[in-house]
Amino acid sequence: MRSDLARAARGILAAVSLLSFVALFLALQARVTSPAVLGGLAALGTATLLAAAGRSGVRRLLGRGESTPANSEDPDTESDAWLDEPADDTPWTDRSDRARGDSEPDWPLARLEPALDDAWNRWSDAALTVGLAALGVGSLVVLATYPGDDPPLGLLVLVAFGFNGALVTLPFVFK
Repeated sequence: MRSDLARAARGILAAVSLLSFVALFLALQARVTSPAVLGGLAALGTATLLAAAGRSGVRRLLGRGESTPANSEDPDTESDAWLDEPADDTPWTDRSDRARGDSEPDWPLARLEPALDDAWNRWSDAALTVGLAALGVGSLVVLATYPGDDPPLGLLVLVAFGFNGALVTLPFVFK
């Protein structure tokens, strides 16, 4: 029972971390948020990432952690399961379209998936779905109660992003 609660809390914290880092990214791109909000989102994302994935998750997010598990084989010698052929026989175009030899991306938001991979579970899917739906509903409420004549287009984008994201993640909750 205790391990189930710990697994649920860890999964929910992983989803909260993902949502806060995505919100931080969107806020940085919009350039309309105060530094206090940006700092709060960064602190929330880092704290929940630290609670869900530990120090190794934070190191992976910063690009300093190990990129492949210690028990995995060298990626050059393993077969390409997607194409059902050895990696040496894979055409260069197929390999270059997918990941390069160094699997650590330069974009920090893309490093969230490997950082949260160990903590992600069904509870994370549920929390992500609820969080995206709340983002859509909250943006819709702000859009409906906007006092001016021309509401920001970003609110409409957030409504679409929230509802579509919730609908896309909904099947993962029930798998």
